[in-house]
Amino acid sequence: MKQQIHRISIVFLAALVIAGAASAASNLWFHVRVNDEDGTKVTVNLPASMIEKAISMIPEEHLGDHGMHFSDHDLTPAQIRELWTELRDSPDMTFVKVEEEGEDVKVWKESGFLYVTVLEEEKNEKVDVRVPFAVVDALLSGNEDELDIQAAINALVQEGEGELVTVTSDDENVRIWVDSIAEAD
Repeated sequence: MKQQIHRISIVFLAALVIAGAASAASNLWFHVRVNDEDGTKVTVNLPASMIEKAISMIPEEHLGDHGMHFSDHDLTPAQIRELWTELRDSPDMTFVKVEEEGEDVKVWKESGFLYVTVLEEEKNEKVDVRVPFAVVDALLSGNEDELDIQAAINALVQEGEGELVTVTSDDENVRIWVDSIAEAD
């Protein structure tokens, strides 16, 4: 149960960051749904205007200097930016496709979006992620060693309605999306 609460907390925090992107458009709503096998249900419906206010209250030092950590290696925002430029400027294509017993992974770009799909048979789990290029471009528009979360939020607002993340499995379902419906089912 403690692990489930921790995972739900992480999903909620990630949702708030992604949701911030929906903040500029007052008619947009950010939604998160988590249904866990133990009966835990989390429903988040946040108006974009509320997220905009919440993001503006976060001290700038908490929004700027971030990178990514992979195993024992840290990537700076400048390094992430270089990798992203190469990926963005390549033609629409499949970058990664792994098909092995029990698990398939595919990463591709198409029509201004980066997609990731993971299928794991053992857990009967499917993960779909859809990221607009404009949002990543905006996130990486900060100074050399900074990520610009506010710019990413504004770009997501400009993108409007759409699915961002869905996870379906035997033990949980997660959906994160933006639309114009205040209280979505």
